[in-house]
Amino acid sequence: MHSWGNLGEMANYSLGSILLREGLITESQLDLALEKQSQQVETAGWQLLGDILVELGAITRTELQGALDRQAKLYDLEFFNAAPHPSTTSLRKRLIDIAGAIAGLIITAVLLPIVAIAIYLNSPGPIFTAQPRVGLRGKHFLLWRFRTTTPNAEALRLQVARQKGYKLFNPLDEPGITFVGKILRRLYLDELPQFFNVLLGDMSLVGTRPPTLDEVNLYSTSDWQRLVVKPGITGLWQISHRKYRMSFEEVLKIDFSYIDGWRQQLDFKILVKTILYVLSSPIRALHPRSLSPFYNDSVNILNVSFDNISAMELLEKLQRGVVFTPNVDHLMKLQKDPEFFKTYLNADYRVCDSQILIYAARFLGTPLKEKISGSDFFPTFCRFHRNNEETTIFLLGGAEGVADRAKAKINSKIGREIVIGSHSPSFGFEKNEQECQDIIEMVNQSRATVLAVGVGAPKQEKWIDKYKHQFTHVKIFLAVGATIDFEAGTVKRAPVWMSKLGIEWLYRIYADPKRLWKRYLVEDLPFFWLLLKQKIGKYTPPSFGTSGSFSIHK
Repeated sequence: MHSWGNLGEMANYSLGSILLREGLITESQLDLALEKQSQQVETAGWQLLGDILVELGAITRTELQGALDRQAKLYDLEFFNAAPHPSTTSLRKRLIDIAGAIAGLIITAVLLPIVAIAIYLNSPGPIFTAQPRVGLRGKHFLLWRFRTTTPNAEALRLQVARQKGYKLFNPLDEPGITFVGKILRRLYLDELPQFFNVLLGDMSLVGTRPPTLDEVNLYSTSDWQRLVVKPGITGLWQISHRKYRMSFEEVLKIDFSYIDGWRQQLDFKILVKTILYVLSSPIRALHPRSLSPFYNDSVNILNVSFDNISAMELLEKLQRGVVFTPNVDHLMKLQKDPEFFKTYLNADYRVCDSQILIYAARFLGTPLKEKISGSDFFPTFCRFHRNNEETTIFLLGGAEGVADRAKAKINSKIGREIVIGSHSPSFGFEKNEQECQDIIEMVNQSRATVLAVGVGAPKQEKWIDKYKHQFTHVKIFLAVGATIDFEAGTVKRAPVWMSKLGIEWLYRIYADPKRLWKRYLVEDLPFFWLLLKQKIGKYTPPSFGTSGSFSIHK
């Protein structure tokens, strides 16, 4: 996919610029149209710029359509020049969208008289609102909803949203929401008119979150790569329990995970979850629960202190330091390896890399916010820094040639040379001081600011701790395990559903039984006994460390 070096260049492809360049409108006509569009923020609905120009008599409907066609071709050729995303060419997905849209519109028609009367009696004005959104390949469209706010609430919403940096509103706390609007939103009835957008082809039943015009402003740093798919009525963001506590970057992360992992089965799972969630909404409305459980800043499990932060919080904080991602196997090794324990003491961040540890933290009554595995965090880290030219990465790990292959794939995916160096060390390299020094020199010459080491635990953690002070440019050290193999495509990850259930270990045993059966079925099994002892206050830390002895070096 094309990576824009100068985002201002993209402004040349806006509809107004095309019309100006072709002499179809004057600058004064464009300014007038933009001013009128801006004033409409104060009302319940918006108009697209092209429609305003047609109403003003500046261009004809035929001229507008021609300009839109030329704009779409420019985007197709210059920006979206990669192969179409498979979701956009799937006939089955489109047929499901049409069938779902028809069913949804039938339900909408049945409920329309009741909903319309209730909206008007509570707040006189239009029954529907039309909000500008950006869809597939940058196409602008109007997203339809039942009106749930006062007619002038849109201006306040946009003003507050900009001040908050696109932190998303809880729909029940949005500025200007009406009493009837709260009921409609609790029951998700306000979104029924969006089935019309699905029928028109502007949206899909399942997709990414529909971005606003502000989010995809041509002069901003928002990532246009998520426009390779249609936005959806529902999606991974919509079924997330944290959706209204997310930053804009977290929303992008979820959108990208959907784009990268799309399968028809994924759409089906999201639809099923959405239907069950919507059907249970009346029960939740009668018995509301807090959306913000209490979290400690750190969580102690078997003498290991975990930083209790989300992946996005870690990305925003991580300017320098060493990041380890402890899992059950790490915790068991830490019970009997003093050197490994000391290495962990020196880490700056320790974040949970195991769904089982998520369950364990809940069992102990000190829940962790999020599982942050190295194999999930590393690609997210790359995306987060895709426009930060000061962030460059060196990959160390994998069998011969694997790191080089991972480097090429990551750079292709990100759209720039974010990985500037790679090396696959020999087996047992950590015991060869000369080879270690050669690697350090190689990394220093690359001037990389991030070193991702994937040679397995505890080797990678011990190696980072031993040599970290010899690197002249590296600011961030990431212990990433098998991530380099995953990125290269030489090792296949467990299905997402297995990871979420905490049985990824079962898949790994199946994939490599000779090497891993003993680790998971013998060495790690005592974890559950030790956890129970911690729960009842009978756990005794190893003699070389005491409970809570980890310090946080922030």
